[in-house]
Amino acid sequence: MQTFRLIAMTACFLGIVITIFNSLYPSEKFSKQVKMIFSLIFILSIVKPIAAGKLTLPEIGETVYASSDYYSSLNDNTYDYFIRSVENNISASLEAKLHEKNIYPEEIQTSINISDNSSISINEVIITLKDMTVSSEAVQCITKATEGEAKVTVILIN
Repeated sequence: MQTFRLIAMTACFLGIVITIFNSLYPSEKFSKQVKMIFSLIFILSIVKPIAAGKLTLPEIGETVYASSDYYSSLNDNTYDYFIRSVENNISASLEAKLHEKNIYPEEIQTSINISDNSSISINEVIITLKDMTVSSEAVQCITKATEGEAKVTVILIN
């Protein structure tokens, strides 16, 4: 940390000195040469602590490995969010179908699977109902909506 502070202070000081000398030299005849000399001094003052070994830079392999871990966890989180979003959307759609039949479930949970060819299949639909009399009609409605693809489970609560 001390080395970074030293590099920053050196860069600021040299920037001020270079600006002052740029305004002082008498003619445009040597402007390119003077700018090149100041640029070299500036670069050498920044590179010197690194070359002296006071500042160690991380290995490239460590950086790549750390960033790959970060991105793979980010990818997993994104995939999980996508799955939950699709399941919630399917549950909301099935609930709307049940509302058309005047069936009002307490909760609908959906479980999906995404295959290697990116097709979505509904594994299971769990319907939580208070009224036992509408359970068979609810199962028929969900079975029809999912084209018989999903296992439908009804949970009755008091």
